[in-house]
Amino acid sequence: MPEPQVLAVILAVGAASFAMRAGGFLMASALPNLSLMQRLLRLAPGNLFVAFAAASIWEGGGPSLIGSLAAVAAMAATKREWAALGAGFAAALLAAFLLSR
Repeated sequence: MPEPQVLAVILAVGAASFAMRAGGFLMASALPNLSLMQRLLRLAPGNLFVAFAAASIWEGGGPSLIGSLAAVAAMAATKREWAALGAGFAAALLAAFLLSR
C-alpha cells in the first residue's frame, strides 16, 4: 500500500492536470472565431510532438536517427503502429551495436 503522501501528490497532480485542461477548453471557447488562431491551436500538438522527437533524435545521435527513419518507413509501409515500433527499436539497437564496434 503506498504512503498517504504519495497518494496525495498523485491526486494533486491529477487535479491540476484536469484543471488546466478544463481551463484551456473554457479559454478556447471564449476566443473569437479567428481562422489564424484556430489553425494555430489545431497545429500545436503536432508541432510539440515534432519538437520533442527532434530533440530526442539529436540527443541520441546516429542510432536514434536510424531507428526513427526505420519506424517512419515501417509505418508508411504497413500502417501498423506495433510494426513501426518494433522496426524502429530493432534498427536503433542494430545501429548502436554496429556503431559501437
